Amino acid sequence: MVGVATGEASAMETRLAGLRARFPVEPMVDRALSQKMLRRGSPIYLPPPHDIVAARLSAFLAHQMDTPVAVHNLRALTGGASKEQFLFELDWVKDGVPRKRDKMVLRCDPGASIVETSRIREFELMQFAAGLIPVPPVYWIDADGTHMGTPSMVAGFIEGVQKPALVSSNVTGMGIHFPDVYRRDLCPQYVEYMVALHKAEIPVGALPAFQRPKVGTREASDLIVNWWARVWAEDLYEQVPIATLTELWLRRNAPVLDHLSVVHGDFRTGNFLFDEESRRITGILDWELGYLGDRHGDIGWVLTDIYVTREDGRPFHCGLFPSEDALVEAYEAAGGLPINRRTLHWHKVFCTWKELVLSLGSALRAGDGQSHQDVLLSWLAGCGYMLCEALRRMLETEA
Repeated sequence: MVGVATGEASAMETRLAGLRARFPVEPMVDRALSQKMLRRGSPIYLPPPHDIVAARLSAFLAHQMDTPVAVHNLRALTGGASKEQFLFELDWVKDGVPRKRDKMVLRCDPGASIVETSRIREFELMQFAAGLIPVPPVYWIDADGTHMGTPSMVAGFIEGVQKPALVSSNVTGMGIHFPDVYRRDLCPQYVEYMVALHKAEIPVGALPAFQRPKVGTREASDLIVNWWARVWAEDLYEQVPIATLTELWLRRNAPVLDHLSVVHGDFRTGNFLFDEESRRITGILDWELGYLGDRHGDIGWVLTDIYVTREDGRPFHCGLFPSEDALVEAYEAAGGLPINRRTLHWHKVFCTWKELVLSLGSALRAGDGQSHQDVLLSWLAGCGYMLCEALRRMLETEA
């Protein structure tokens, strides 16, 4: 067990048993969070040199195929606060046809991340969504890091941009605002793809890495609250009273699931690409936070304060919609299942609380010598105090 002595390992297993009893979560979520805790205390993480990554990748792909492969021009991709990503070109044989210099993306776990998630779940979700909405094709996965050193996956590269060329933004897609000429084209596509995902039938046997909460129960709500309450218990540096109050409120007011959907979990600006000229969305990215549950979760996430931009003083949610009503009305007009405003409010509170957990807990933990993005993660922690205030305002309306 890397970074943990025998006595410490026994103490950690005891702690993990307590966390599992206190916060029941999906098996694959438990696996990701437990592995994080077992790595805690490891030496400072140093990203491997690019030539080492390329050599590991070549060996991994050769192991996957019985035809020749060649990796070219591997280089780091910028952006994101979570995984290490590399762009490379691949010579390979696909469906019996030799191909040259196909662009691919390698996505690897660093020593620690602001979100500790499962590459298997991400891989499965992208495979599932491929027939519904534009997503990068996924090809290979090294689920336990046997070949790459850390859990990794390889996907196809999709052309596109995250924002208009002349528009500024903040980190990780925060602060992207779309002028009206872009909104007219992008908003209908955005809600169309969200609706398609949420209404998609989930066949029996599909997405085996996920637990299926029962419709007509509060199981879906309980699972996601337990997930992020466990993360907070594991990652916090000091108690934050509003976080505790919010968790209690979420548990008391948990909504009943009326329809089981695939929830992307991070369906916001920065996580979709579009063609600058045609203004067509070319790909939905970053599926690692996805789960099976309530569709309201995706809408609640982009309605949180952290993804608000302004135009002439007017707030725009996710840089696209001038009000909550505008987003909900567009979603329902696109054929989406009805949106219950009370349930949506619960998910807005939940998503804001989850953002607080990530900023004041996970970002600081991962940035403490275990991530290639330590400066960015430390910066993100500052958002936590804005989120505390947002939670205070929302909970006061319930008093």
